[in-house]
Amino acid sequence: MEESLNGFRQRLEDHLPSLTQSQQRIAAYLLANYDEAAFLSAADLVERLHVSEATLSRFAKAIGYDGYRELRRCLQDLFRDQNTPASRLQRKLHELGSSQGSVLAKVLDMEVQYLTEASHSIEPGDFDLAVSVLLSGQRIFVFGSGPSAILADLAELRLRRLGIMTISMTESGRHLLEKLQLLQLGDVVLATGFHTVRPELVTILDHARTTGCRSILLTDTLGPSLRGKVDVTLAARRGPVSTFHSLTVPMSILNALILAIAMARPDESLAALDRLERMRAAYGLEV
Repeated sequence: MEESLNGFRQRLEDHLPSLTQSQQRIAAYLLANYDEAAFLSAADLVERLHVSEATLSRFAKAIGYDGYRELRRCLQDLFRDQNTPASRLQRKLHELGSSQGSVLAKVLDMEVQYLTEASHSIEPGDFDLAVSVLLSGQRIFVFGSGPSAILADLAELRLRRLGIMTISMTESGRHLLEKLQLLQLGDVVLATGFHTVRPELVTILDHARTTGCRSILLTDTLGPSLRGKVDVTLAARRGPVSTFHSLTVPMSILNALILAIAMARPDESLAALDRLERMRAAYGLEV
C-alpha cells in the first residue's frame, strides 16, 4: 500500500489512543525514526525497543498492515520517496543554518561525534576478525559504488603499496561482471554499501559465497538486510539516515583496517614500500 509520509504519520496518530503502552512506544519510535526503522529487522527493532516480536506483529496489524514485513516494506518505500540526494542536502543546509557558529566548526563537531559513536558501535572482535579475513586472502576484491567508489579506489591504492594484490570494483553491469568473474577460491571480498541494497552489492556477495570466498561488509544500516550473506559486518552510523553524509566514518574504519594489516605483516609491508621507492628512483616516474 502506497502512502505519503504525512499519511503514514496521520495513520499512527489516529490509532495511537487505541494502542497498548508497548505499542505506543513502537509508534512513538516510528514517528521520530521511520527512516532508521526501515532498515531494521523485527529482531533488531524489538531489541531496541524492549518489546516482543508478538507485540510488534500485533502493532503492525493494529495500524492496518498484514504484519511487520508489510509495515517495513512501507517504511522502505517512504524512505526512497523522501530521501533523495537533494532532500538530504536541504536538511543538512537547514540544520547548519539554524544554529550559531561557523559552518566549518559545526561540520567538524558533527564528524567528531559520528567518529566517537563508531568507536563504540563496532565490536573489537569483529574488527579483528575482519583483519584476519583480509590477511587470509590471496587477493582482495574491493567493491564500492557511487560516492563510496572512493573507498574502493583508496583501498586498492594503499593495499597494493603494501604488496597485496587488490582489485577495485567500482563498475556496474557487464563491466562489473568482467572483474567479478576473476574471483577464485581463496580470494576475499571487501564490500561497502550504505542505505540501499543495490543489485550489484547482492550479486557480489552472492557470487563470493558461491565461489567459497569470505566477505566483509562495511556499512551503516544494511547489516540486518544482508545478514547471512557476509562473514563479517562492520556497521557504523554516519549520522541520521535522512540527512547528508560524508565518508569520514567509513574512510576512518578502512584506514584502520589497512594499518592493522600493515602491523600484522611489517616486514612484507616495508619491503614492498622500499621496492616501490627504488623503482621510482630507477625509472624516474613520480607521478
